[in-house]
Amino acid sequence: MHSPAPYGQRRIIAGIKRLLVNFVCAFVPSKKYRELVRYYSLRYRVHLGHPSLPVKKRLQPINVAFGFDGRFARQTAVAIASLLANSKNRCAYNIHCVVDDSVTREFKEACTAMVREMAPGSTLVFLEANRDFDHCPTGNLPIYPVAVYFRLMLPNLLPELGEIIYADADVIFCRDLIELADLDLGDHLLAGVRERADGYINSGLTVMNLDRLRQEKIYEAWTKEARLKDYRYPDQDILNITCRGRILYLPVKYNFFHSMYHNFYRRGGITPRDHHELKYAVVMVHYASCSPKPWLEKRFYLSKLWWEYARLTPFYEELLAELKS
Repeated sequence: MHSPAPYGQRRIIAGIKRLLVNFVCAFVPSKKYRELVRYYSLRYRVHLGHPSLPVKKRLQPINVAFGFDGRFARQTAVAIASLLANSKNRCAYNIHCVVDDSVTREFKEACTAMVREMAPGSTLVFLEANRDFDHCPTGNLPIYPVAVYFRLMLPNLLPELGEIIYADADVIFCRDLIELADLDLGDHLLAGVRERADGYINSGLTVMNLDRLRQEKIYEAWTKEARLKDYRYPDQDILNITCRGRILYLPVKYNFFHSMYHNFYRRGGITPRDHHELKYAVVMVHYASCSPKPWLEKRFYLSKLWWEYARLTPFYEELLAELKS
């Protein structure tokens, strides 16, 4: 197997490539096209082909959760479809969706039917969000609704579960979650992928130790912290502040997004093993740093991948009509 180039050598190659791209852009008169040249030339490329996987089935269903309102309902359905498509005949899921009353009954019925058809052994349950975070600030960016707090409700809404894997709506799964479900959290409160070198994690995918969170009354700390300050990234900042020192760091392949890779790349935070896994074994692609999002524009990074899975949902035609409008 071809081994990845040493980190120092990759940095030199990336620097030369950046210089060449900037040189070419000096002769491109349009700012719009200069940005496109830089974007498509300097983005990190991952290989999402599926190598042959060993026959490995997990007998127990894996508990997975999403939290969203009506604005991101169909996008969550795409994430769920990608998860089920890449887990066929290997494992089943108990999917828990925390929602508010903006998610329609028609959507719930259509999404339940999709899960039943794609993965007969899996289940989908909708949980009504509680009101504990109703009057909390939602960040100094206008894009965040109260639904950003829905993930923080899981210890309270699922008292019967000991652990759960949570994922955002703007993701695509490229592998199953068997290895992640078998992770031993020990005394850690959370597991997640570092977004910064100081240990700050991105909350787009987290494994929650629900038993430990309840025992140590972390949910009460979350509701209190949410009222103290208007955080830039409300849920993510609160998780990092209250769980610092008790977070188990996951490999980057579990939550890959473009800007995070380059931030770490420049600081040496990506190991040769991470680099190899990102090319050949990405588990989840996160569109956190993509603007516009793939459902708003087909031309940008890995948008085609997102639309391949959107086609598997009963909402494909609606999403396509919105894109063209």
